[in-house]
Amino acid sequence: MSVGGIVGIVTIEALADVDFSAWQEPDPDLEPRAFLEAWLRYQRHEFQRKLRDLDPGQLAHWSIPPVELSVLGLVRHMTQMEHVWLTCGLGGGEMVLRYGEDDYAGGSAATVDEDLRWYFHEVDRAEAVVAGMASLDARGLGHSRSLRATLVKMIDEYALHAGQAHMLRFAALGEMIR
Repeated sequence: MSVGGIVGIVTIEALADVDFSAWQEPDPDLEPRAFLEAWLRYQRHEFQRKLRDLDPGQLAHWSIPPVELSVLGLVRHMTQMEHVWLTCGLGGGEMVLRYGEDDYAGGSAATVDEDLRWYFHEVDRAEAVVAGMASLDARGLGHSRSLRATLVKMIDEYALHAGQAHMLRFAALGEMIR
């Protein structure tokens, strides 16, 4: 298959409109809520950038033996984190663990598009819930934690897992590319 004149790259539909450009860190002079929300968007973006240049097989490959973890496993985990902490945790409603208790496991080259669609869908739902919160001190309807604490938790989740995805990505590619 050929994409943009490059032979061998397989198109992943769910990534067709993703911005993989490098972003600058958020302005440190933003007011607290805008600052935390900007950092969450920034860390999400950094995590999503780790998906670039990978084909479905590489996304699903456990590329650092004996670790049974893939970039796709991290996507599946972050789908659940978006749901548990933001969509359901802040917004309330039924907690549905799409991938069960072991969300890092599973997934394959055949499920990449579906897993990515679910991830982006959950991000969109989470963004809407966050936007509807009255203040940083507002409490979640599901977990009763403040928006402030929940945003910090998710920034931490993304920073941790973007680092893991970074290493897995290079291992799956078999080379260091920027």
